[in-house]
Amino acid sequence: MKQRRKPVADPKVLGAELRERRKSLGKTLTEIAEITSVNVGQLSRFENGQMKRDGGNLQKLLATLQKLEAANSPSQSQSVVERFAAIIKRSNRHAEAATAFVDALERLM
Repeated sequence: MKQRRKPVADPKVLGAELRERRKSLGKTLTEIAEITSVNVGQLSRFENGQMKRDGGNLQKLLATLQKLEAANSPSQSQSVVERFAAIIKRSNRHAEAATAFVDALERLM
């Protein structure tokens, strides 16, 4: 007998969480619509708990919010900077390797 899957969360609760995350990032619905290529009206419906099963646009929204949050997280980037600084201080050889690494990254850009 096939069991029905229960919803993970109440759509209204999920919508409220989406709105809160967007606002905490300082983004408007219009800005998120431009980033995701999802219609403002659909984004508004998501935030009001009106979800569809297919979820392609919902997945775009969730991925975008996750990327924006990661980009705004100073703790991760600060940790990388601190680790890099510590490596450079170890020895001249480490500093030379770090410089070569940065030069290679710049050439890729």
